[in-house]
Amino acid sequence: MDNNPVGYVTNFFVLPSQRNKGAGSALLEALKQHSHSADLEGLIVWPSERSTPLYQGFGFQSPEELLELPLGTC
Repeated sequence: MDNNPVGYVTNFFVLPSQRNKGAGSALLEALKQHSHSADLEGLIVWPSERSTPLYQGFGFQSPEELLELPLGTC
C-alpha cells in the first residue's frame, strides 16, 4: 500500500445468535462497498482466530511487509 487512505476495522462483532447466518458476510460486503466508494486503498483488520476464515473468504490476505514488536509492561 502506498500513501493512500487505508481503513482499519477495529470492532466487528456478530451476536452469537446471528452467527453462521450471513450477518457477518452482509456487514463485510457493506463495508467493502463503502470502502470502494470512499476510495480507500485497502482495509486492515486484526481478526480473532475464529473470524480469520470469514475475512479470508472476502479476500483479506496476510501482509508480507508488516512486522510487529509486542512490548510487555516493564
